[in-house]
Amino acid sequence: MLDRDFFAYCTGLKLLELKAIGELSRVRHLGEGETIYSTGDPGDALFIINRGVVEVIHPSTQKSAPAAYLSRGDILGEVETLSGLPRKHVARSCEPVSLQCFQLKDFPELIRRVPSFFHFLSSQLALRLTQARDLAVAQSHCLELSGNLANFDLITVYQTIANSSQSGQLRISNANSELVSAFFFEQGQPRGGQFEHLTGEEAFWQLFVNEHLVGTFTFSTDSLPEKDWIQSERITKNASEMLINALQGRDEFAELKQRFADDAATLQRGKGSFAWPATAAPELEAVAEQIWDFAVKGPVTISALFQHCAVCELKIYQAVDELLRSRHFVWSQDAASAKVA
Repeated sequence: MLDRDFFAYCTGLKLLELKAIGELSRVRHLGEGETIYSTGDPGDALFIINRGVVEVIHPSTQKSAPAAYLSRGDILGEVETLSGLPRKHVARSCEPVSLQCFQLKDFPELIRRVPSFFHFLSSQLALRLTQARDLAVAQSHCLELSGNLANFDLITVYQTIANSSQSGQLRISNANSELVSAFFFEQGQPRGGQFEHLTGEEAFWQLFVNEHLVGTFTFSTDSLPEKDWIQSERITKNASEMLINALQGRDEFAELKQRFADDAATLQRGKGSFAWPATAAPELEAVAEQIWDFAVKGPVTISALFQHCAVCELKIYQAVDELLRSRHFVWSQDAASAKVA
């Protein structure tokens, strides 16, 4: 099975191979708005994003020239590095980023010590070429897309729609062909949508927070929003801003998921009353209080909260994280230990 990003690929490596990758690369940290490389620079290194969002743009006199946005696990600069050609694009950070940098001069040793690394690179290039070929219709006056999410990255699909400046509906169905999500685009800008019970921006965040959606997608310029299915407030942010925020949220969600490895573990109240800390994010207070009220009858699991809250999973995890930090909630096993003590 094709590894969708660098970190998925690394999970299958041996210890000596992981050590070699660490020794034959270096980490590069950049602040927001810093340039990674510019047009005409030599292609002497490729980069893999450890954290953050990177914008890749083609030099153009047109201010509206479309940009591509890459996030954790994505590769950039590999085409010029492998072909020996100078850079064709400008890459810069949209926020503080951490990059894993692989220098061209170290490739012979990388081939010797981690030969599968170059199979991974070639498979990523092949996937990108396949997607570019299959989405080439995006350059026509009438954009029609469809495919399996196992073969297409939703970020690529989204950016194709945004860059087309066309109006239509993106529909996503699960493995049982049941419609779970639909979004309406107006001249390439997301303007409304629904993901299960979530609507508007919350539905949009939920669409991208889950990196392992299974099913199919379609986009048609003939489709209008289904008023009986989509009951959504209007999305007003532009397409690029929405995507950057979604990618930032996806990174944070992955970290929180690692911290709360078992979403079936139970939580229960650790205090007698709710008082949101002054130092906590004010925008999370409402959902935190909703979670607090939901736990009045007894222990709850994080996985059960999603169906009871009108916000995406990221905000649920953020609120639970703060509720644990402020001792409003404790893990049930912690409470049991405290009683024994």
